[in-house]
Amino acid sequence: TVTFGLCRSPVYLRVSGAFTRAEPPAPGRRAVVQFDKLDVFSTGGRRLVSAGWLFKLQRKFAPSLANGADSASWLDATYLSPTVRLGRGNKGSVFVLRRVDDDGGPLRDSPL
Repeated sequence: TVTFGLCRSPVYLRVSGAFTRAEPPAPGRRAVVQFDKLDVFSTGGRRLVSAGWLFKLQRKFAPSLANGADSASWLDATYLSPTVRLGRGNKGSVFVLRRVDDDGGPLRDSPL
C-alpha cells in the first residue's frame, strides 16, 4: 500500500508491463521494462484512477525510454528463490517481492 499526501488514506498502486531480456553488453540478469498499465485502488479494492495512457504518452514523446537506449527502464534481479526476488532498478529503486499463497488479495476482483 502507498499513502499519498493529498489522499491521507492508504491506497494500492498497481503497475504492470512487459519484461524482455536486455541485449548484451548488459548483465545477463537485466530485464528491460515497458510499463503499460497504472492503476490506483482503494484499500477496499475499488479502482480510483486508471492512467496507463501516461506510458503511451511517454513512449510517443520520449521513445528512448522504451527502446532499449541507455535511459530505458531496467531491472536487475540480484537474488532469486522460489519465494523471494530482490531487484534494483535503473533509478536506484530496490524491490523486495515475496510470493504469497492467498485468495488473490484486495485486488482479486480487478483483473489486469
